[in-house]
Amino acid sequence: MSVSSVSEDLAWAVGRKAQHGVIMRWDGERWSEDTAPGLPAVGQWSSVSAVAADDVWAYGEVNRNQALVHYDGERWSTVPTTGPSDDSWPEVPIKAVPGRLFKGGNALYTYADGAWQTFALPRLVDIRDIDALSADDAYATGMRYPVNGGHPVAYHWDGTTWTLMEEPPVRAGTDTAKITADSPDSVYVAGWADGPNAGPPIPSVAHWNGTAWKDVTGSLAGLYLHAIAPDGRGGLWVTGNDQSESPRSEPVFWHYDGTAWTKEPGATAPDGDTRWPSYTFYDLAPAGDSGAFWAVGDYSTPLDANGDRTVNGLIERSTTLPLTATPS
Repeated sequence: MSVSSVSEDLAWAVGRKAQHGVIMRWDGERWSEDTAPGLPAVGQWSSVSAVAADDVWAYGEVNRNQALVHYDGERWSTVPTTGPSDDSWPEVPIKAVPGRLFKGGNALYTYADGAWQTFALPRLVDIRDIDALSADDAYATGMRYPVNGGHPVAYHWDGTTWTLMEEPPVRAGTDTAKITADSPDSVYVAGWADGPNAGPPIPSVAHWNGTAWKDVTGSLAGLYLHAIAPDGRGGLWVTGNDQSESPRSEPVFWHYDGTAWTKEPGATAPDGDTRWPSYTFYDLAPAGDSGAFWAVGDYSTPLDANGDRTVNGLIERSTTLPLTATPS
């Protein structure tokens, strides 16, 4: 469901297996389940944010209650949260930077020096994603729901409070659920809308240049857009579930260089050539400073004669060569 790294040799990915949450750790050679003590039993870990080897946060849920944990380099500890559980969107986003943790949902929350600060939101507004450049410069996006009849929202944190930004110019009906900040002059928001007549989804991407938003969707098409990440050069990577050849969904990534979009294939799973699987990615994150990135999600087989479907976790890492895939 989520991935975050602090270097090429250290990263965490979180999600679930069967009915329990799982946290995975990358040590530079392989992924394995994190065995550090202190983790509570949860139904799912939905978000992870790593600042340093001894400063990692993860958010999940258990029995409709919130679970927030922090890793100090030796063990995980449960941290009390504030505010109610978000029943509308339990996959609440978090983002950690040195000295501060940001949390979304049905309000905007910041945590520093052991204390929470809450910024109330208007009715029916829900924050779906947060990114931060520093403890005093963060960005959040979401929607005033319902999607049809509502509108996207974007907020900026200046170290003291959250301020509503100009409304991003995305296609009507777009559920704006992703945001990433490369600098104060380069912030992207993204989402997707249902296509007409049960057709492929219609993604939207808008760019903030420090003064105004601009629609940069261009030729991007046919994608349930679930994940975005900066490329480190002012551009953007996006992915999700590609529906250009529905119902089969290939592993697909799109790159925006500031002017145009390029569609690139991902790596197929080692056992993914036998039953026409469908791929979905839920998060992207830089893999250190090399320009490579991690992508996490799953691939599922079609329903068999008994109505059963196999779903496998999937982690991919980009390289200068085609993407490599690791089933989890």
